[in-house]
Amino acid sequence: MTGPGYAAFGLDGDFTAAYLAARRVADLAVRDPAAVCPDTVAALAGLLARNDHARQAQARILYREAAGVLVTLLARGPGDVALASRQALAAALAVPGKPRLAAAEAVGDLPLPGLAAPVPPQPSPDVAATTFGALLAAAGADTAQAPRRAGRSLVIPARRPGWLVVVKRLKRGEDPAGLALEAAWMERCAAFDFPEPCHVPRPCRDGAASLFAVPDLPAGPAGLDPGGRCLAYRARSDYFRYPNEPGRPMDGDDLVATMGRAALLLGWLAGRGIVHEAAIPLFHNRVQRDRREDGGRYDWRLPGRLDRWLSSSLHPNFGASGLRDFEHLAAVAPGGAGGGRLYRRMGDHLVSLLLVAGSAFRMRDPSLVGRDARGRPVDARHLFDLALLRRVIATAFARYHEGFVGEAPAALPLCPEALARRMVEEMGVDRHMTELVRQADQEAMTDAAFREFLVSRGLSPEAAAGHGRGEADVELQTGPHLGAFNNRTSLPEMNEAAAAMVAACLAGRHERDRRGEGESGDASREGERAVSPNGRPDRGR
Repeated sequence: MTGPGYAAFGLDGDFTAAYLAARRVADLAVRDPAAVCPDTVAALAGLLARNDHARQAQARILYREAAGVLVTLLARGPGDVALASRQALAAALAVPGKPRLAAAEAVGDLPLPGLAAPVPPQPSPDVAATTFGALLAAAGADTAQAPRRAGRSLVIPARRPGWLVVVKRLKRGEDPAGLALEAAWMERCAAFDFPEPCHVPRPCRDGAASLFAVPDLPAGPAGLDPGGRCLAYRARSDYFRYPNEPGRPMDGDDLVATMGRAALLLGWLAGRGIVHEAAIPLFHNRVQRDRREDGGRYDWRLPGRLDRWLSSSLHPNFGASGLRDFEHLAAVAPGGAGGGRLYRRMGDHLVSLLLVAGSAFRMRDPSLVGRDARGRPVDARHLFDLALLRRVIATAFARYHEGFVGEAPAALPLCPEALARRMVEEMGVDRHMTELVRQADQEAMTDAAFREFLVSRGLSPEAAAGHGRGEADVELQTGPHLGAFNNRTSLPEMNEAAAAMVAACLAGRHERDRRGEGESGDASREGERAVSPNGRPDRGR
């Protein structure tokens, strides 16, 4: 049953025969991996490499089954079969389309014995009452300077040169535990020996309390906590310096270095069981957040369109100083179908890095967006530097792998130049601008909220007043989006690249752990090292 005849029998046949043969081999690999011969591995590799069934609607199921056998053999098979399986998976990750996605998903199930979720920090529930003036004085702010607004936060220069005091306000109805957790993560991360500099802000405390109730906070945007509950922290003055700032985005070596460092830091944390769950906000459809079980969140593993990609990219949670918005850190462990939460969040990181990279070129001219006077899609492809974008892609992917695995990849499972060309084509022309506000979504709003929503999406108050809530779907020009409304993504190559790179990271980490060269995955112990083993002060402070 394990000879050359069986190896090819059925796997090179029609779809049904190939699927049944793959199922038989899968059962054998689980029961007795040593009984699977190299010829069978070669037949599975050929099935994925040829991609003969690409037009079959269920081809991904077949390829997932075949790749799953290779993953089982990589994890449990004898040395020669495990090596052949690793090589077959690497080859499958280089095949665009369904073989790449199926192989990546299968690799997500690899065991990673050296990685475990750390115990997350425990935030204090205490809230200290104070006044705005007293809070600023205690935080070291220069009270002679007027605060400026940055979203829901107030930013004031500190008395110490080169530093800021930030007052981050709680949203109305938001659980204050989120802001308290951010303070706790800041304190945890301040003790990490990051592989490259990552500035971690210093939260202000009043005893155990990391949150403050400040009734006399200056007026801010609508939707903030009426009790003035907030988090205050001190940060370096470049904490809000983004790689894609409108009108002055980073360029050249600065852009490559900043994006590469962000990738390294995100991968390094993920390799210790800590993931940033909002590098940028990713949505399939924002307007449906309140009536979809998934909250409208984007899932790069599926082919749906990406909502408002350029808007989502504008304020990433990484920049010149490293990472930011630590409230979105979460402790996770590998496992579950397709790698579970860790697999998905690692893909989110890579998709976010690619989107921010694209937006850095678009922000060379922020006014060039939407449609021209004749209603034609704006063409901003001339803003892109293809060679620089290719460098950013290759650097970000290689450094993420370095952070997660501990070493650079031997080769990338994709062509950075081909991906860069497709990104320029789709991100440089605003073909998809339309969003529909369905009647069902309108019914969840009040009349006032409906009008406010339309105005926030670009309609004038007069035009918004002309729409009756619930009377008809409303078409809005809110893009650019990647893909038409209620349709597929226009840039599937980005999703495939993320899948292939996550799989390469997981496979590399599995191999490292199997060699016994990995560090402990217990990131909680990182916090015990305010000074690194070589005696240098922690670079994250």
